[in-house]
Amino acid sequence: MLFSPALNLRACLIIVLVAINFATAPSLPAAAPMALPAPMPVRAGVSGANLPVLYSFQPENGKATGGAVLVVPPAGNANGEGAQFGRWLSEHGVAGFVLGDATTPADVTRALQYLRAHASDHKISPNRIGLLGLAAGAALAADAAYNHQSEANPDASDPVEKVSSRPDFMALVWGSTPPAAGAAIPPPTFLVGSSRAADGQSGMIDLWTQLRAARVPVDAHFFAKADASSGLGGDNHSLSAWPDMFLTWAKFMGFLTDGPRVPLRGLVTVDGRTIPHGYLILAPVDFVGAGPIAAQILNSTAGVPLGQFSVAANLGAVPGRYRVDVRENMTRWISNSFTGALAPLRGGNEEQAWFAHHRPLAPSVADQLSFTKVRPGDQQDYIIEIKPDAAANMDLKIAVFSRDTSPPAITVTDADAALAGFSQPPQNPGQLAYVEQLKAHPPGPVPGIPEPLLLWPEGAPGAIPDSNGVFTDEDKPAIYAFPAPAGNNTGAAVLVLPGGAFTNRGMDNEGVQVAKFLNRNGIAGFVLRYRLSPNYPNRATSTLDAHRAMQYLRAHAAEFKISPDRIGAIGFSAGSELEGDAFFNSVLPGDPAAADPLDRISTKSNFNILIYGGRNLSAAIAAVSPPTFQFNTLEDNGHLGVEVSVMNALRAAGTPVESHFYQYGPHGTSMSLGDPELGQWPELMVKWLKTGGFLDRQPAQ
Repeated sequence: MLFSPALNLRACLIIVLVAINFATAPSLPAAAPMALPAPMPVRAGVSGANLPVLYSFQPENGKATGGAVLVVPPAGNANGEGAQFGRWLSEHGVAGFVLGDATTPADVTRALQYLRAHASDHKISPNRIGLLGLAAGAALAADAAYNHQSEANPDASDPVEKVSSRPDFMALVWGSTPPAAGAAIPPPTFLVGSSRAADGQSGMIDLWTQLRAARVPVDAHFFAKADASSGLGGDNHSLSAWPDMFLTWAKFMGFLTDGPRVPLRGLVTVDGRTIPHGYLILAPVDFVGAGPIAAQILNSTAGVPLGQFSVAANLGAVPGRYRVDVRENMTRWISNSFTGALAPLRGGNEEQAWFAHHRPLAPSVADQLSFTKVRPGDQQDYIIEIKPDAAANMDLKIAVFSRDTSPPAITVTDADAALAGFSQPPQNPGQLAYVEQLKAHPPGPVPGIPEPLLLWPEGAPGAIPDSNGVFTDEDKPAIYAFPAPAGNNTGAAVLVLPGGAFTNRGMDNEGVQVAKFLNRNGIAGFVLRYRLSPNYPNRATSTLDAHRAMQYLRAHAAEFKISPDRIGAIGFSAGSELEGDAFFNSVLPGDPAAADPLDRISTKSNFNILIYGGRNLSAAIAAVSPPTFQFNTLEDNGHLGVEVSVMNALRAAGTPVESHFYQYGPHGTSMSLGDPELGQWPELMVKWLKTGGFLDRQPAQ
């Protein structure tokens, strides 16, 4: 073990600031010199040139949270990024203390001890003091926190030395220092670095690996290009996002309040029926420093009752009143647990084969639905109260309605089951819920969903009919086209590959809702209906469909008003694996002699976006791959490793890659719109596209 457990005995309460909404929060501009407050020496009675001092930026009366951050800027830059960030902290209720003239780790440890010893004088909490370093200041801060930490010494004659120098949280931006053998276990950490080898920040990626191994909670964000002079990001669309991300991280983690947090568990229903996929967002009503709380409802892989959510105590709510926002991503869900139980009903594979051809894998919700009132006609928002007693919050019933009148009751009959592909009534709760969803929201046209465009109108290669010789939609690869609005068209386009373990497709949450989000940002979205197991178990078939879709988009670029050299791909889970197959590992240049005109077109994507998944890359493939964006969580152990491997391969090859890895969140979180933490990545993706120049040019109209 690299880190010593000696200092891991007391709980880490992290300080920091009131978070603002990530998508709308203004970014900090480029730093310019600014006036500094009067300096405070950290060594009483000692004066002279080049001695470390603190510049205090205090919140206004009535806005202070009691939190404090020690900001360590590069040497000589206290009046630049240091002062600007210190002032920004104070504007958000946090005392910012900028360390000036620090040259050694001892200067940093002394400043932390000084703040803790004089906490009451500065009206801050002694157990919510954080440390944030920028560039060379980050290296100095890390060295102090890891390798030169001063423990509390009750017998010291100097009152400052009676307290510990351990920060309650730490953020390292554009720099780091490796911990020595036996270094103390760090507090929860926020990392911001560059993935480009030329920027010399590979030590930050190494540090992230070490922190994960030591089970230190850590969010890590590695941008495609950012040297030590990047500071607060300035006008760079991507880099300027990190301060807002930092604030959101601290608020989401609950480090702004001393209040105890309690776990939550309950059930969410819409119109009396449990939702299969969505989010419950709880925003505090009449107190600051806590929340919002985000609870995922991901019953496709969670192995829990349909509609159930749960939040652990470390991410739970501080008791009080909260405003409810239910986000529904789909109204019906087909998961492996449902389909896997079908085969035994007829004593073999006949019913499974029938279901594979006829199951309705079309969208059921065109865009994420938001419910903030119990009923639409209500005047008041939906408010619940979280109780101090944890047991009182373990059976919450969150019920919202899409109409003011009571919805009709759902009774499942044998005929309903037969229409759903069952030869007898459902045999388990999952099957019953599926049939109920199907009856409440039957297959058919959904408002806002275009007719699919067949990639092979005369029949796809290798298509397999059912036992009656019928080719169903599941045998006909197609795309759903969502062109960008005419007044907001950048000319960029994205082929969307939904996930589903190659046995299903999340056409709502990982398909049309992604395309609709892209449209809102001036980007055309095209959702791929690719072929699946068990009828098409060979991954080469899915890859063929993905290749054909890219060729189709390029061939029809003028029709869709998109630029043929700005077409990328985004994949989710199995869709990201398909992306790895089709747009990394088996790109086709196009055959000029092919009889089919589409086969003469290259399948190469101009950029790739991998969402919780991918495929390993060879060095040769990484060297010719396009710029890549990644998102995943550390909890997604089954898919994190391949994304780390992809990032490292692209870095080594010099291919631009931006990667965002969050600590908390299960597999399959989709776009997470409404989630204050995980819901950041779609906006980060758009910023990345802007930074890369993919949204700059307008197509010919």
